[in-house]
Amino acid sequence: MATSSRQKPPSLYVIDEDFVPPDRGDEQEGPAYAVLAGDPDEAVRLFHHYRRLMAQILGYEEELPEPASEEDLAAVEEKLGVVLPPDLRALYGIADGDGDLVNPLFDRHEWLPLSEIGEQDDEWLDIAQEWQYEPWRQTVFDTEPSNTVRRSPLRPGWIRFAFDTGGNWLAVDLDPGPNGRPGQVIKVGVDYTNEPTYVTDSVTTFLRRLVEALERGDYRHHDRSLWIDADLPDLPGEHSAYSDRQPSLAQAMQAGPRVQEARVVDVEDCEFLAAVPDVCSLALSSKGSPDLTPLGDRPVEYLELDVESPDLTAPARNRELRSLSVTCARPVELAPLRTVPNLWALDIAAASVADIATVTELKGLRYLEVTQDQWRELSELDDLPPLAVVGIHPRRPEREWPLSTDWVTVHDEPPSPTA
Repeated sequence: MATSSRQKPPSLYVIDEDFVPPDRGDEQEGPAYAVLAGDPDEAVRLFHHYRRLMAQILGYEEELPEPASEEDLAAVEEKLGVVLPPDLRALYGIADGDGDLVNPLFDRHEWLPLSEIGEQDDEWLDIAQEWQYEPWRQTVFDTEPSNTVRRSPLRPGWIRFAFDTGGNWLAVDLDPGPNGRPGQVIKVGVDYTNEPTYVTDSVTTFLRRLVEALERGDYRHHDRSLWIDADLPDLPGEHSAYSDRQPSLAQAMQAGPRVQEARVVDVEDCEFLAAVPDVCSLALSSKGSPDLTPLGDRPVEYLELDVESPDLTAPARNRELRSLSVTCARPVELAPLRTVPNLWALDIAAASVADIATVTELKGLRYLEVTQDQWRELSELDDLPPLAVVGIHPRRPEREWPLSTDWVTVHDEPPSPTA
């Protein structure tokens, strides 16, 4: 949003420096079946067979580093506070990482020596969570198979053991989702911030997929390089997204299964939501005031409404709602939001609000986006929620999709507005 030289830019006041957006993965249960799928003996056999196949194709065998000692393994596990999966542990008993191999062993990811495990630079995550990049509008999506990996950008139980040199890692997941298994292999990092991706159920299976690809000839050999097509995920999981103008049920059904993100404009009715039961990020725009009743039974966590006159009664029945942005011409009543248990972010800067005092009753609210006039009115009230971040626009913003603001970040409490 451009500002004139005379107009004061919108300011983002970070009151609580330690507050970070709630992690959806923290709310998920662990697996009911917590037995590791990997087999250390099988992993060792596959590893040696894999190396022999590579040597046959390349015409030479690359030399591996010396094995890691039991003392080194124990020291790393003590530092991490976890025990490595037995199959990965067994591989470190063969070699302490890739060393200087031309062809990294883990599908073009460099196998890290034990000395680098747990020493990664996570600046990418710190940047993604900086408030000027509006993390309250971001959703971490579910991977496929569903609920195998917790919906987090990064977790302490994700032990990264191989690096693609571009900010992404293979990790063994020792803190899986309800349908996952400890020791499963996942992809995390800068390209997976909004969707950590399931790869295989174990390091053992990962190696098996590489061996099978070589045995069936699915590889490219050029000079000294070997590219293996093991049909393993190479990019973030493609969660289904739906974008449409004047959406209908029939059109939405063509979007495919497990749509998690939807952006629709010129909406006449919300019947299309019946075709997207898993949508958790929804941006909905209408020149009128469509019936929002179908929103009540959808697990929408981020909701962006741009309608003439929104009735929040139905959206407020959704206990998954965490972040809400409202743009409207006619006054909206915030009262229904008092029953939403997980709402922590609210943007009403582009809304006409009938009962702004209701904000004082939203005790879980940590982020609030308002105009200068709205903030002036709220500041005269007692008992505001324990806000961590407040965004203040000099006047009502003119919204353009996708929503974003050129914030000036201030690490302080917002000043008391003057009349």
